[in-house]
Amino acid sequence: MEKKKSIFKRWWFWVIVVLVIAGIGAVGGGEDGIEPNTAEPAATEPQAEQPKKTEEKSEPENKPTISKAEFDAIKTGMTYEEVVEIIGSEGEVMSETGEEGTDLHTIIYSWDGEGEIGANANFTFQGGKLQNKAQFGLK
Repeated sequence: MEKKKSIFKRWWFWVIVVLVIAGIGAVGGGEDGIEPNTAEPAATEPQAEQPKKTEEKSEPENKPTISKAEFDAIKTGMTYEEVVEIIGSEGEVMSETGEEGTDLHTIIYSWDGEGEIGANANFTFQGGKLQNKAQFGLK
């Protein structure tokens, strides 16, 4: 009777392992900090110098994410519109139940957060008012 080789000694096993790891790397790659080369080729003819735009920023631009300071400024009883005004962007609806216009109409919104990887904040509105808030990893 012939003794079977261990699965770890078979060549096809290692090919499958390499393909699975490569597939996971391709799917979970995300941003790697490498920016695409967007430089324009050098012009052969001199171009007229364009006037520089003057930036007129009286207030710092609010990012579409939520910070810990913004989270702390949000209080229960606020409306969705008041929360959006503080954060500066619309939230993503995670869950909605109940009939619109009733006290039992409940919506849970989520915002990506500033801070740790995966930082986020969730807000539960019932009857148009903030009932609950939760956050993870905000800074």
